[in-house]
Amino acid sequence: MAKVVVNTTSPMSGRRLVRDVNRLIASGYQTTVDDDMASFDVRFEGPMGTAYEGGVWTVNVAMPQEYPLKPPRLRFLTKIWHPNIESTTGLVCMNVFKEAWSTTYDLMNIFDTFLPQLLRNPNPLDPLNHEAAAILKRSEQEFKENVTMYKRMYAQPLVIVSKCSEELEKRSSDLSLSDLVSDDDDDD
Repeated sequence: MAKVVVNTTSPMSGRRLVRDVNRLIASGYQTTVDDDMASFDVRFEGPMGTAYEGGVWTVNVAMPQEYPLKPPRLRFLTKIWHPNIESTTGLVCMNVFKEAWSTTYDLMNIFDTFLPQLLRNPNPLDPLNHEAAAILKRSEQEFKENVTMYKRMYAQPLVIVSKCSEELEKRSSDLSLSDLVSDDDDDD
């Protein structure tokens, strides 16, 4: 097995990053990691009880060499309608990533707490997406309709065909034409 070279300034930071990524994966987050762990993509599901529920987004996490002293940079690769997420780049605007980051935070905090809170409580007073902020200020219902539209257009989960469906498909493709024609059809 090839040795993974972690993109950090210290061995301690490298061990922390490996631990944090492994915890994220062990918790069930589908994660695609590059060779040096400088960047990875995480499948993120919208929190229950919100207009984002049922949607699935890919979030890119860019790790600074100084992690955990400095926070990662998050970017939604899947389009999302939110006042605190830039509409073209997908960059996330959260106070915790600008001013309140602590070395005690880890990737689990980001995906289990920070991002769900952001989607539950959009802040139209500190927007990156000014149009979403203006609509939220004007009409919460209209805002939710836009969220739902974006979710349907961009954030639908992949449909995984079950083994049962595959078996039915196989059986139906094995049928011959004579199996499909009934005796009643011969009377015509």
